[in-house]
Amino acid sequence: MPTTEPPRCTEKTSPSLSLYICCEATMPTTEPPSHTKKDQEEDLSPDIKDWSKHQMRRCALKLKSVDDDAAQILFQQDINGPSLLLLDAGDLIAMGVTFGPAKCIIHARDEVVKLKKEEPASFRNQSRRLCKPYPFGTYSDTYRYIEGYTLDVTESGASDLIEPCHEYKAFINTTEDTKLIKFTNEVIRFSAACMNSRTNGTIHFGIGDQPDFIHGQVLGVVVQNIEVYDNKLRSAIDDCFEFKHKQAAQTCIKPPRFVGVLNTNMTSSDKCVIEVDIVPHYVICGENIYHTSNIKAKKKTNSECAGITETKPSKQFFIRDGGSSRNLLAPTTFAKPMEEYKRFVDGVAKLSQLRKQAEEKHLSVIKSSNQGSRLSQMITGGSLSLDKSHFEYYVIVTNKSHSIQLESLRFLVELDPTAVLDFDPESAECGLQRYFEQKSTVNIHLPSEYKITEGIEDIVDKLKLTRNTSWVLCNGGIKDEVPSDIDQWLMEKGASIRDVISFLCRKDVLPNKRFLVIFLLLSPVSEHMDPLVETFSTFLQELKGTEQILFICNNENTFTSWKDLIKARCGNDISDRCIHELSLTEVNGTILSLWSENRKSSRFLTCGGGSKVLLINEVECSLNTLEILCTNQCEGGNEDKIPIEENFYKGGKVSWWNFYFSEQPGSTPFIKRDKFDFIKNTVIPDLCSLRKACVLFNLMHVPGCGGTTLAMHTLWALRDRFRCAILKNSKADFAGVADQVVKLLIYDHEEELPRVPVLLMIDDFNDMKKVELLQLLIEEECKKKVIQCKSAQVILLNCMRAESSEVTESTDTVFIGNYLYDLEQKMFEQKLVEIEKTHKNADTFYGFMIMKKNLKPEYIQGVVHNTLKSFNKNQKHAQLLAVLALLNVYGNGAFLSSSVCHNFFGLQPTLVCGTDSVEERFEKFSTLVASRAVKGTVHKAVEIIHPSFARHCLQEITTTPKMAIPEIINLLLTTDELHEDTEGKDKLMQDVLSNLSLKSVLPWGQQNKIEFSTILQHIERDSRSAIECNKKI
Repeated sequence: MPTTEPPRCTEKTSPSLSLYICCEATMPTTEPPSHTKKDQEEDLSPDIKDWSKHQMRRCALKLKSVDDDAAQILFQQDINGPSLLLLDAGDLIAMGVTFGPAKCIIHARDEVVKLKKEEPASFRNQSRRLCKPYPFGTYSDTYRYIEGYTLDVTESGASDLIEPCHEYKAFINTTEDTKLIKFTNEVIRFSAACMNSRTNGTIHFGIGDQPDFIHGQVLGVVVQNIEVYDNKLRSAIDDCFEFKHKQAAQTCIKPPRFVGVLNTNMTSSDKCVIEVDIVPHYVICGENIYHTSNIKAKKKTNSECAGITETKPSKQFFIRDGGSSRNLLAPTTFAKPMEEYKRFVDGVAKLSQLRKQAEEKHLSVIKSSNQGSRLSQMITGGSLSLDKSHFEYYVIVTNKSHSIQLESLRFLVELDPTAVLDFDPESAECGLQRYFEQKSTVNIHLPSEYKITEGIEDIVDKLKLTRNTSWVLCNGGIKDEVPSDIDQWLMEKGASIRDVISFLCRKDVLPNKRFLVIFLLLSPVSEHMDPLVETFSTFLQELKGTEQILFICNNENTFTSWKDLIKARCGNDISDRCIHELSLTEVNGTILSLWSENRKSSRFLTCGGGSKVLLINEVECSLNTLEILCTNQCEGGNEDKIPIEENFYKGGKVSWWNFYFSEQPGSTPFIKRDKFDFIKNTVIPDLCSLRKACVLFNLMHVPGCGGTTLAMHTLWALRDRFRCAILKNSKADFAGVADQVVKLLIYDHEEELPRVPVLLMIDDFNDMKKVELLQLLIEEECKKKVIQCKSAQVILLNCMRAESSEVTESTDTVFIGNYLYDLEQKMFEQKLVEIEKTHKNADTFYGFMIMKKNLKPEYIQGVVHNTLKSFNKNQKHAQLLAVLALLNVYGNGAFLSSSVCHNFFGLQPTLVCGTDSVEERFEKFSTLVASRAVKGTVHKAVEIIHPSFARHCLQEITTTPKMAIPEIINLLLTTDELHEDTEGKDKLMQDVLSNLSLKSVLPWGQQNKIEFSTILQHIERDSRSAIECNKKI
């Protein structure tokens, strides 16, 4: 509302005009100087249909011939604006209103309707161009207002509690001294009303209202210091809300948003619209009510002149009532002034439940979209690769850009467009042209240079059309070219743009059907006279259809407006040629991934439906507790296939490279375990449908049966549908892990609903309570980030060892035992044929062979017995094998670092990226050991190839007179070489202390049983040396 003093009702004013002036925010001289009352009247809608019964009574009282009794009858009969329009004098008399007042009320109503139709000439002369409000609850959207346009929503009260109500303040003619006070007072009043009424809302400063402006007209205000507004608002919240509700108010009242205002010729102005969003979430507000206090200075007195200011706190309780905020504790003429207040407070519990139901109803389902795939199809002409695209040339048509969009437009540079038709008059200063020139070479042209005044070849040569990108400035921004308003552009510049389009579409300039025109709408197009509409119409005529035209819109609203304008202008439905469900970062990532060179040099995360975003290296490094699996994992790497496969087949841990190599031409697919399809196609989709932020799936497995491999295979197969990652360290700080998981979830979706969930694999946990704690912390982090959805956002795939097959399978638990089904055995036999063709020593691939032999103990026992025939405990490689066997059997996840092994053998340490030959030092026993990368580090670990092999090795070593367990422990504890190296030293000591001396933690399902370490039990059973061993520990 304007802040200028409104006209006052006087005795000379006719009743009808009095009522009209009343609806135009007039305050009578008889009213007390209450700030609250004045605000209520200023907010009165000019349209009778928007009046509440309270406003109806107030306006009736302003009529000279209507007394309190008549006004009270209207109120008691619930007469509001819409019902007044349906009544006649007889209806009012039937209610008990006397004849005189009844006739005055009806006459005044008719005058208001008449005056409303006959708006002032200033209104009729102003163009009512409509625009949308800035997207609610966001800050990074590139939307900007245009001065003089009108918001297409009116000031309103609560509707469905989720759709925001709106309130407008012109915020003009306010001095700098009073501007911040006005701002904070209005925001507090509106916020408290929204919080009590449990409705979302936005209050706008810099949006006009009648009588001085069109209702919702964009005016804009000049703001010198943005930060001071937020600081003052936060301080005002603390001052005005009760102490117990300050935190809730700080959470519900969002920081001010400053939306830029453009001039009508699309150039920037120094104005903005200040907006504050209110979101009274049920989890924050509950069933609370929110009073505010307004500190008002009394009239100056002698004491004030002496330096003393007397203040009086005024308690208020605001609610939304139609298009205004009303204080239920304001002075009133009611016989029972507190009755309405008490009635509202009594209904807050029900209102809170309605808010809760509304939030649940509006929870979004993760949107399934195939627009990423469609974009890949359309921009390549069906080849799905920009290395061999059907299109040889690209022409870009674009409009006003925003600075935050530019970093998501790298794909334009790599497309190397033949021409860019740029309608942003400030493109060279701060827009796309400036960004493009920093990355590539462009030739700047005026549209007039494309007019055919000489031979085509001469013009092409002069323009350097196919050598560098031709940048055509279509609305000024160069030399003396002045930007045109939308109304004037067609007359002033339209003809020259038609010349450009006609020239580019000539078959002797760009080959027919071999170039694609991309309309890149970086800002909304809402006018049928917009230059882009005319540009599309010309391209449509020249190309005789839309098969060579692709539209990329920056959001859904831009798409809807553009589609409707084109339908109205040309009659074409362009929906199937539009990409509008992807953000610009997703468009950028998806297109960049279509070049093989980018897939080798960059990493991409899925956004679902074939769309991708670039994973920035700095972001990935910050998520240091997670090993992130990208959609293009391993592409562009130069790892040697033979040693990686040999290490895996020998018994080493599976790596992403194993899955990657199995998908290359000439390779048989990676062996799918029996439960793989069930987990991928049934369990995971069922979990996704659960209405819970973080859900848990347990993959229980006998050690060495391939459980971890199955879990990683699941992640690999789903990397295009989920954002997949592995927790590097099960002992990491869970609060930090939860924070990083949610950051991965919302990466490039900070103010949007995440499109795809995170699938997080956790391994090496031995306590379900820790798993549940991590799940709880992730849920709390989602709640903190206000991520609300009807489906799961994070799926924990808990890969956990279980020694017993007594684990009960359920909807969230699958068990993998130490046996293979017939189909699995056949696949292993087929894979062996391939392995024997490419590897000479396949008979020593015990990790693979044990699976092929269906994990039969007889096979393992035979291999171990034959290999350890020459075991000599005086030889270093035999000693270290014994230590490894002991650690692998009794220590869950225990190992020796490669560096420790080098130290023990007296070898020079190898470079991190060098060739590790430690396995060769085990000589004849080298087939029983394997190295693997340690999660979360660049180091390698050495361990026995398989848990079953470790058990049989230890049994073979200790049951024949070779080396007793106490001897091995003594060697482990007293050999300096095993403890001198810093790499792996702490891990080794941790394994020794936790697994050799402390109480053991039993497998899942047996947490209630606590026993001493198994190794101590075995030592006590087999030897009296246990006491001496314990002393050393």
